[in-house]
Amino acid sequence: MELNIGISDVKESNEFLRCLWSEMANEFGTCGWQYIPVKDGSKNKITFGLMNINQGTALEVGITYKEKGSINNIYFLQNSGEEDIQKGTELYNRLKKVVNVTKESVGKYQSILMQATIKAYFPIMSYIGESFVILPMVDGDSQLSCIIKAYDVNQASGYFARKVSQVMDFLSVETNAVFRRSDSKPDEETITFEKEIYQDDREFMDDLSLVNDYLVISKEGKQLIEQIASIEEMSPELELFLKACSHYHSAKALEEQIYIRPDGKLVSMHGGNKTEIATTLYLSALEVVTLIGFTEDKCESCGQPKFQIGKRVKELTSRYLPSDLVKEFVDYYNKRSRYLHAGQKLVTETPTLSSIPLLDPNGLNGCDFPYKVPLKNLGEWVSYCLRQYYKENLIKCG
Repeated sequence: MELNIGISDVKESNEFLRCLWSEMANEFGTCGWQYIPVKDGSKNKITFGLMNINQGTALEVGITYKEKGSINNIYFLQNSGEEDIQKGTELYNRLKKVVNVTKESVGKYQSILMQATIKAYFPIMSYIGESFVILPMVDGDSQLSCIIKAYDVNQASGYFARKVSQVMDFLSVETNAVFRRSDSKPDEETITFEKEIYQDDREFMDDLSLVNDYLVISKEGKQLIEQIASIEEMSPELELFLKACSHYHSAKALEEQIYIRPDGKLVSMHGGNKTEIATTLYLSALEVVTLIGFTEDKCESCGQPKFQIGKRVKELTSRYLPSDLVKEFVDYYNKRSRYLHAGQKLVTETPTLSSIPLLDPNGLNGCDFPYKVPLKNLGEWVSYCLRQYYKENLIKCG
């Protein structure tokens, strides 16, 4: 059984398929997959795998294409691809009906309320936007709610999971805290404050962004979360910034494992390789931000980039940090590069129980330190730069 679709654009093709699988579930009660895609370039054919729609037989489903990423026809074979579906049969008519309904239903989304519980050392102050709600819960967790536009709950859950991760990554940059999904049920009792409280100190840098034992964000931070929650398709600039936030959040989570923090207070340190990985991720977060709006200019003679990554990181930090810190940043970045490319450790390879002064000609102050980069300070400086950057470049005016 083969039906003509005639879509030439990859974005439109995938939108059609999202809608089709949802309509299959509506018609047959389920649409389960043994997803084993195979491409046969000689026949311009892609087989998705075997689809279960409660018909007593698994259907092989695939498409043919004229150009890569397009759909010319879609085909269905029964008995795991061994037998064609005869025209005029009930299954043939129902599958044809689903395809026709799909053609009319592409872009007609449901608005689905999705909720998740996220956890940090402290709950988040309540914030209510047009497209999201964050509320602290009585058990100390926080509830994030969004309206997701999708064809069904299954697809909405995927979009929402991505948005939850992006919001948590951004909240980490905004508050210096570490977030994770919690097992608490989102419908447990929540707390709403009469007035939203913001972090209004633009120069905030150290420790957590706290007011009365609640994590607080800036007004600009609320605006950015609104962008994350409301936009189905983000700008490349926002996508890159959120990837930088992901690097930062991953580093912060590692740092949390290095610095033991009962009740949110710094107590002691351990770490080894985690210190080096966290350092790399912190500095890489700044690298990602420098890619926003960057067009690589190469030398006509040698083909090498004229404006290299290290210089871009220096320029970025120079906008927001004092010159003495920028000088240290350049030193940290060079140490990170030597760690990645030459294996030079960022934590001393010969630890002692108590400090002993030693010389290091590569050290910024000429001395050897057990920890080559002050991880806690580095994290705070990076999050500060990221906050300043998005407030200047990613907040929509008006």
